[in-house]
Amino acid sequence: MTHIENRRSMAPAKHACRRGWLFRVALFLLALAVPELALAHGALRRAQPASGAHLGTAPREIRLSFNENVELAVARIQLIGPDSAEIRLGTLALAADSPRVIVAPVGGALQAGEYIVAWQIAGADGHPVRGRYSFVIAPGAEGLAPPPGLAPGQQPAAPTDPDETHHDAATFPSGPGFGAESPLYVVVRWLTYVGLLGVLGALALRLVVLPAATRFGAGALATPAAARAAGIGLAAAALVALAAVLRLYAQSYAMHGPAAAVDGGLVTTMLARTTWGWGWIIQAVGAILALAGFVAARRGGAGWPLAALGGLALAVAPALSGHAAAVPRLSGLAIISHAVHVLGAGGWVGGLFLVVAAGVPAAMRLPKEERGPAVAALVNAFSPVALACAGALTVTGLFATWLHVGAPSALWQTDYGRTLLIKLALLTTVFGTGAYNWRRLRPALGNEAGAARLRRSATVEIAAGALVLLATAVLVATAAPAGL
Repeated sequence: MTHIENRRSMAPAKHACRRGWLFRVALFLLALAVPELALAHGALRRAQPASGAHLGTAPREIRLSFNENVELAVARIQLIGPDSAEIRLGTLALAADSPRVIVAPVGGALQAGEYIVAWQIAGADGHPVRGRYSFVIAPGAEGLAPPPGLAPGQQPAAPTDPDETHHDAATFPSGPGFGAESPLYVVVRWLTYVGLLGVLGALALRLVVLPAATRFGAGALATPAAARAAGIGLAAAALVALAAVLRLYAQSYAMHGPAAAVDGGLVTTMLARTTWGWGWIIQAVGAILALAGFVAARRGGAGWPLAALGGLALAVAPALSGHAAAVPRLSGLAIISHAVHVLGAGGWVGGLFLVVAAGVPAAMRLPKEERGPAVAALVNAFSPVALACAGALTVTGLFATWLHVGAPSALWQTDYGRTLLIKLALLTTVFGTGAYNWRRLRPALGNEAGAARLRRSATVEIAAGALVLLATAVLVATAAPAGL
């Protein structure tokens, strides 16, 4: 923020800014309240037989083409005949020339009438998408099986009632139901992100900030602040572990439905044979390593390197269940960029939280004459870390925007773009508060009053950061315009 010399003259602007911030938050909450506005990730591009087609030859396969690569292990196609019975299909396979095309051989006998194709897929990000369409096989079409009870070539008697030849198709769940965009799933992802930033913030404080603060003359702060950081990191890692369990159940519920959500075979297949599953395994392993590392650190052992290894795994995991894993090009670079983005957020917002929740309280327990200088040293040590992390966050965020948004008009014409704008508006609050802390409060540190002002201002920055995480949790489940 720039220096405000005349506070009274700027009061209307402050009120307008506050109203604008509340308006942006209201829009965001509205987006949460109306999850059906979120677009599905996968979209059916072409189908053979086509939707609404009237066929003179019975099809021998169902071929569906999508706008993204398909995780075959969790794909599903169902063909329902005129008598509401399911037609037997062969083993699903990807087309030889495209990982976006699923082929299902038709193994059952076909009659004339209307057929429904119901499908479910998930892309590399693991978000399940469902749909259905219908086609008609005309009477007398080539390749039809004889009607039940008739010999080949024998003609059925003409019906006396039109209703005798029409049956409603079987009901197949194809609505959105509980999916990746559902509010409860959004909350689970938000808890994951909160815990992740707590883990990364604890690591940033202990491994980077406190050594630098010692060089600034606050060596007495290192041991008590590190102990507090280990405790907070342990709680954050436990939150990540709990969120991982909830996330696995939510994903299986969205993918397989409530009846099969805890089916061991289906869950194992989802974990072992999908990109989402690999990401979940990395998250689970990272949480276990972080837990073990923080426990050892609290007991005075050398647990910080182990916790750092777990934190690195946790930083990589979100990319495997988000847009980075599903991009058709530059996927490797997108995953690396996303991991750097997470590390930047953890070092900045997570690090700030640990400075306020662990560093400053530890400084306040020092002798009175050492408190102000210790807080000043702590903040001066954290400032370059925050600047570097904010820079990494900005660069990787711009790259992700270029990769996922496509045309500029998508920013206001799509759900993804509008959610991204809300996230950017909230980030503006974080950047502005951080700039104020850096330019105005940091130079004035040196006593307990300055430390108290810093904690109040930093709390606003952290709260805005929590809202950014909530916007991110929604954004992950919203289709990127570049992929549609």
